[in-house]
Amino acid sequence: MNKTFITFLLAILLFSCKTKKKEITKADLSGFYEQQGEGEIIEINDSLVISYYSSNFNCYPNWKISREYFNTQTPTITVNADESFNHKEGFTVFTYLKLKEKPTLCKDLTEKQKNNNSYNFETLWNTFNEQYSFFKERNIDWDSIKSKYKAKFTDKTASFEFYLLLEKMVLELKDEHSDFEVPDEFNEQWDSLNKKKDTTDYKTLVQHTILEKYLKNVRSFNEGQFYWGLINNEIGYIQLNEMEEIDSLHKITDSIVNSIKDTKVCIIDLRFNGGGSDLAGLDFLSHFINKEYKVFKKKRRFKNGSAGQQTIDIKPSKNNYTGNVYILTSPYTVSAAETTILATMNFHNFKRVGSNTNGAFSDVLEKELPNGWTYWLSNEVYEGMNGKNYETVGIPPDYKIDYPREKNKFFKSLNIELETEDRAIEKVLDLIK
Repeated sequence: MNKTFITFLLAILLFSCKTKKKEITKADLSGFYEQQGEGEIIEINDSLVISYYSSNFNCYPNWKISREYFNTQTPTITVNADESFNHKEGFTVFTYLKLKEKPTLCKDLTEKQKNNNSYNFETLWNTFNEQYSFFKERNIDWDSIKSKYKAKFTDKTASFEFYLLLEKMVLELKDEHSDFEVPDEFNEQWDSLNKKKDTTDYKTLVQHTILEKYLKNVRSFNEGQFYWGLINNEIGYIQLNEMEEIDSLHKITDSIVNSIKDTKVCIIDLRFNGGGSDLAGLDFLSHFINKEYKVFKKKRRFKNGSAGQQTIDIKPSKNNYTGNVYILTSPYTVSAAETTILATMNFHNFKRVGSNTNGAFSDVLEKELPNGWTYWLSNEVYEGMNGKNYETVGIPPDYKIDYPREKNKFFKSLNIELETEDRAIEKVLDLIK
């Protein structure tokens, strides 16, 4: 090889090293970015990072943080080579793509817009129209809903009356993840309007009755998040009532598994679990598997399609239960409790006893109207690894117990049932004879 050619090669290598692209960091980001699937625009300028609620109707400020805070105090944000960036919450990844220019609708609201009933109504209706995922599944004609409720108010309608009307419109969806938070200014009126004649806490009553009726030496954790014990020497029982994500969750589940490790069967009772964190549910389940699984898929509605497609997996804990597991379900089993059950559909040693779950899987997408009222909606779609979407219908049991679908009726009927026995627990006892 001659010296001229070697010199040429060295020159190319040196040039390549010098022209290698500098890694992009958060400090390099500038301009406007669109979140793929939740109706959010992010503005990044020299001094501030501003989030906007966005739809085809309007685009108005949500929160602001300093540019310095964004650059140095946001470890959940990672920057991509194309100047987009990702934000991770739990196992969910949100992507923000850079726009060529500032969207024309993005601007501060006037006081008139903030306090105008018609403007707030249009904001709410359009946000759901563009970002809600389940009109078809819930058999909703959203255009007809608009006509129906738009005729019921004027810009002079009193605030509380207008609030009740908007809430009633959203509740037409019959979706546990779509509703309004009661504004502080209406607490007294709301409480007066919703006084209950029967104030019995049937949920707590039936939870404790089951423990007293079936368990020996009941143990508990975190004010009733967990109750557990033995039904007999061969059957363990865990009542998991909330998917709260706490630092000690993995450790306490280790302790629970150790206390039932010599049993042949474990009953996990999720009939009273109203949800919480998907991560908490999967962390709990990691103690009941011995290999890694892909457990479900999720995506978000975005424009005329979807975005943010992900497949979620779960890895086994070092300490795990090896017996058969029966999960008890009810219409009150909802949200993160349902995604937990969705994951178990991949496990050969799990069976479900009870009724269909609630059928509300999506994470809650929280928004705020121009007038400051907080509401939320479902815009995520969860699917099992079998490709099925169980929204609205819920996950069916392997062994059916006919529970009433309405929440209060379910708790009251179970309270009466427990005067003699718990059909779901008794079904498990029959199955393992």
